[in-house]
Formats: sequence, C-alpha cells, structure tokens
Amino acid sequence: MPTDGQEIDWNAVIARCLAYLCLKQSEFRDDTKLAQANFLRSLGLPAEDQAGLTGSTANSLRVLAQQANKKKGGKKNGKAKSKR
Repeated sequence: MPTDGQEIDWNAVIARCLAYLCLKQSEFRDDTKLAQANFLRSLGLPAEDQAGLTGSTANSLRVLAQQANKKKGGKKNGKAKSKR
C-alpha cells in the first residue's frame, strides 16, 4: 500500500487478481515457469507482474526465454546458414 499519498490503481489490482485466477484454472497451472509466463503475457501482463505471479524474477524469466529460444535454433533474423 502506498504511504506517501499515492492513489492505488484498483484496475491494475483487479487485473492481476483475474490473471492469477485464470492461470490457476488453466492447463498451465502445473507447467514450467516459462510456460506460465507466456500464458500471462498472452493476457497482457507486463514482465514484472508475470514474474510475481509465477514466483520468479523478470530477469530469470528473460534468461529462461533466451535459453529456450537458443534450443529451438537461435536467432530468427532471416539469414540461413550457408552450406559449404
């Protein structure tokens, strides 16, 4: 709760609560943190809120996403590997 005279944005609080409920009722409730974060991202939550609801940090989720992308085949910049 803000103590320095700031107003509480109740719409954001309600949005986070609904996202949490959606996550717990979805097929992703027992999935990995990255899958849960991707689900929450699809609902429109920012990275900090995704991390808070999954019990992680924003940096940790960013690293997990980079590692998953690396396993898939790396960069998607449109350049194909040259065969020599």
